[in-house]
Amino acid sequence: MKKTGRLLAISLAIMIMALWTGAFAEGTSNRPDFSDKGYLLPIDFSVGPEVKEEHFTSEYTYEDSTLRIGISKGRYDDRCDYWVADIVVRDASQLRTAAAGGDFSRPAQKNGIRFAQVVNAVLAINGDFFGSAEKRGLSYTVRQGELFKDSLDVAGRWDTRLMDVLLIDEDGDFHVLHQPQAGDIDGTIDGKRILNSFCFGPGLVVDGEVVEDFQGSDIWIDMASEGGRQRMAICQAGPLHYLAICCEGNYAPNTGLTLADFAKLTYECGAKTAYNLDGGDSTMLYFHGDKVNFKNNKSLRNLQDLIYFVSGEIE
Repeated sequence: MKKTGRLLAISLAIMIMALWTGAFAEGTSNRPDFSDKGYLLPIDFSVGPEVKEEHFTSEYTYEDSTLRIGISKGRYDDRCDYWVADIVVRDASQLRTAAAGGDFSRPAQKNGIRFAQVVNAVLAINGDFFGSAEKRGLSYTVRQGELFKDSLDVAGRWDTRLMDVLLIDEDGDFHVLHQPQAGDIDGTIDGKRILNSFCFGPGLVVDGEVVEDFQGSDIWIDMASEGGRQRMAICQAGPLHYLAICCEGNYAPNTGLTLADFAKLTYECGAKTAYNLDGGDSTMLYFHGDKVNFKNNKSLRNLQDLIYFVSGEIE
């Protein structure tokens, strides 16, 4: 009887472990096959090709046969500095994501600069801090074509507004879904497979129109919509043409940007679609081996995930 009880307990433990593991490996067996796209790089979590010094044409420019980057700095309304990275890639596989823990099944954290160096990023920015406790486990997470979580909220559960979701399709085009609910996303958008998704927001520019009303946007995650803050946005300006825009802030009175000001800035910089990412001390624009933005702020938070761009030149 004792032996039978032990066998049952072992069997039950194995079943629970299999279910637990399967919950995190949700997308593994359902990952779309992107081989028909003829991408330069595989759609997986492999790192980019080695970064070659000779392709840095100046302190803030880079160019090879597959990737062109230029970074400029400006001043907004004499309140804070901002940086704009203009990025053009050959194909959608060069916009990549990475998790500090290796994949997106569970969160870990890593120094952002070291993180970017490890994945051979030419340019990298912080992501959406996918494992934030503030999200209460509710999100839609596809990274490098693999579905890790489909647990969007239903309206009213927490008496809060829902998060905007950014979807990046197989052609590298951006789509902002305004506060989607559970069941609203099926792995495609406009008939195209999803390469990456982000849950943070809100959308700042959608369909070429700047968003002006952010009422309630700081209820779900504290985005301090009316306060001056250090902020980061990932944007699309055209086919395979992207912008990473960030501003300094909240280290002295009257610095940093409100969400409305930041949305206006991204629009004025040429964004057709702009999406707000994690900001504050997570804000990192990495290029040529170091952080570019707000160097006087030494309190860079360890990051859970990166969005980064790599060369497509493979020897």
